[in-house]
Amino acid sequence: MTKITLNIPDNELAFFMKLIEKFNYETVVNDVTVSEEMKVVLDERRATSKKENFVPWEEAKKQIRLKTNK
Repeated sequence: MTKITLNIPDNELAFFMKLIEKFNYETVVNDVTVSEEMKVVLDERRATSKKENFVPWEEAKKQIRLKTNK
């Protein structure tokens, strides 16, 4: 089975949904809940972060390593 993720503009969603009614599809809603404790930690990190410690996204992507199960 192949899974495809699409970003559909709001004004085109109704058209797209009519188009795919013929197919077997699954709608996935990604609701992320952030607790008050998590918000406090994030606010603290934002307040104490230093611009010189930031890593550009292109460099960060190179540092990410995917681990495989052995």
